[in-house]
Amino acid sequence: MKWTYLILIVGTLLCPLLLSFDKHVRYNKSWKSALFAAFIIAIPFLIWDIIFTYNGFWGFTPEYLSGLYIYNLPIEEVLFFIVVPFACTFIYEVIKYFFRSYSMKVFNAAFHMAIPLYAMGLVLISDFGYYTLTVVISSSIILFWQLKSHDLKFIALAFILSLVPFFIVNGILTGCCTEEPVVWYSEAQKVAPRLFTIPMEDILYSYTLVVANILLFERIQRKRS
Repeated sequence: MKWTYLILIVGTLLCPLLLSFDKHVRYNKSWKSALFAAFIIAIPFLIWDIIFTYNGFWGFTPEYLSGLYIYNLPIEEVLFFIVVPFACTFIYEVIKYFFRSYSMKVFNAAFHMAIPLYAMGLVLISDFGYYTLTVVISSSIILFWQLKSHDLKFIALAFILSLVPFFIVNGILTGCCTEEPVVWYSEAQKVAPRLFTIPMEDILYSYTLVVANILLFERIQRKRS
């Protein structure tokens, strides 16, 4: 269907918008910070996206797009870097409230070990390409930033829970429900195994995007307060 990618973007946005006015979380009061963080973090991701699309490391099937482009990227792809972080930051804010009485020390320690182990597994599992290499480097940078932010104890759980909508949205984008994938990947630039239809690298890509946004969001919130 022509509007598949855009429908996914709109669907991703609806949940945080509709639930933003919950009296406990009040995410609507944090919209400005969340959107500002998303716009800033989107810049390096869009540059990354433009370069990889230009070189054919990944691309988009026109039949599932609206037909509007910014440079060589579909408008849906550009919106992805605003809407997805906005939605995931909402998850983070919900976690902060409902898990506020938990210490999370053991969980966070395990998570901080899991990210580099997963990255190591990617480079050892089979031949890898530029996509693998870039997500390993970028996720390592963000993990270092996260470890320096000792007071942000709910980031790991928020990311883990964000993987639920991640598998749904990315599964559809990578072809679980369509004849061709909405977003395709060059097999030469990634490891061969996939998680269902999803490239294994997408876990680290998502980690880099989501956690970078939350870290910047928290910094903006502190400055505002």
